[in-house]
Amino acid sequence: MGMFNILDISAAGMDVQQARLAVAASNLANAQTTAPQGSTPYQPLTVVVRTSTANGTQAAAPTFATANGATDPVDLLPRPAVAATVALDEPPRLVYNPGHPDADSRGFVSLPGVDPITSMMDLISISRGYEANLRAFDITRTLLQKTLDTENRR
Repeated sequence: MGMFNILDISAAGMDVQQARLAVAASNLANAQTTAPQGSTPYQPLTVVVRTSTANGTQAAAPTFATANGATDPVDLLPRPAVAATVALDEPPRLVYNPGHPDADSRGFVSLPGVDPITSMMDLISISRGYEANLRAFDITRTLLQKTLDTENRR
């Protein structure tokens, strides 16, 4: 049934946002961590998202026509899923702090290439994305409940 597939899509979207939240929190938590001289500092992470349809095929773009033997057009809607969490190739930030134990010979400390402002903006986007998926889930659940209540009254 299409309504249950819509619940699946919303739940998948919330799963992606939860993974993005964990990565953003990790990036923020490690934004000021230093690395001893000669080692690489923390590499910021990102979530790679892929889409697929209900039957498991890779979805390149949403299509609303029934194809590939699908009985419900909702089966063809793309569902987001976390493909991987990968480290970004961001250069470290060099901060002048000659008294720090991890400072190099010139007095610079290598900090991860995490921009706290961008990470905070990502958190706002993640929060809004999660709320949108939750709202769609709740609306669909309410519609299903009203449909069942109407059928039970007959």
